[in-house]
Amino acid sequence: MMFQYSFAALAILISSANAFAPISSRSFSAQKGLSAIPETLQALDTITQVTQSSDILLSKVSPEDYGDVLKSVVIVLLVGGGLIPAAIAANKSMIGTLGGKRAGGDDGSNYVAESGASGPALPGQALLFASEKIPLVDIIAIMGRIKGYESIADWKNLPSTQQSANVFWLPRALYKENIRKRKFMGWPVDPQTGEPIGGAELEKAEKGRISKNNAEIGDAALDAVFDSWAWGASIATPDKVENTLALYQNGNSFNVKEFTGAASRGRAVTGLGALSFVVIQVVAYGTLFIAPALRVFLDIDIGLGQMGACDGICKTLF
Repeated sequence: MMFQYSFAALAILISSANAFAPISSRSFSAQKGLSAIPETLQALDTITQVTQSSDILLSKVSPEDYGDVLKSVVIVLLVGGGLIPAAIAANKSMIGTLGGKRAGGDDGSNYVAESGASGPALPGQALLFASEKIPLVDIIAIMGRIKGYESIADWKNLPSTQQSANVFWLPRALYKENIRKRKFMGWPVDPQTGEPIGGAELEKAEKGRISKNNAEIGDAALDAVFDSWAWGASIATPDKVENTLALYQNGNSFNVKEFTGAASRGRAVTGLGALSFVVIQVVAYGTLFIAPALRVFLDIDIGLGQMGACDGICKTLF
């Protein structure tokens, strides 16, 4: 009887042990690995779908589209990286030139804005757009130091001839230096009357001062003489100097009216160049910015290229 009870208790214990026995770690890892396989397959399927979609999008892009994209990138790089900064610098220089600043010879501490000359201003100086007043005496001081184009410079020993023997370019700064160092050789006279330019009283008051070595001569007057043959450029050549001097100087006579006309024509070339530059900018900016913006935002077509598109029918102004 006791044996039967013991056997029953042992059977109950064994069954309990099997029911609550712990699961091994190896079995758990296997189950976890099996459950992760569907997630991995799902991620791979998603990547495949994205790749296929990208291939479909790329297949729809034609070589012409790549060309348009490249063109837009080049235009942006050109406008932002080169055109606008260069245009700003050029416009600043142009404004300075129109305001009286000449190319070359204006930089440094040797610039003379006021020579202290007495007497009247150069007749017609308003046509020269000079930055300072041009006294007639300063022009006389310059012309009294010039006797033909050979007296202006040693044309065979210029900075340009050191680079090439046949290039005779006289820089503006060197011209100013040479004139100020030259000896005053006489007060010029009017070719029609033979009287001293400006009158005898002006000659008496100023001849002693301007006859001195290194006399003060305003840069505005020096520029006016230089521009009469260089036409606003920073260099002068002997042929232009000779031909232009022949218009208003003959020996000791000096024709003020002819000189003013020659200097005005030289300045007019500078003004014409500035006007041409403004027109070029208007066309360029109109093509790149103004015309496309009018087409896109206002449906207005003013010509100037084909960039931009109207939402509806373009309205023309011209």
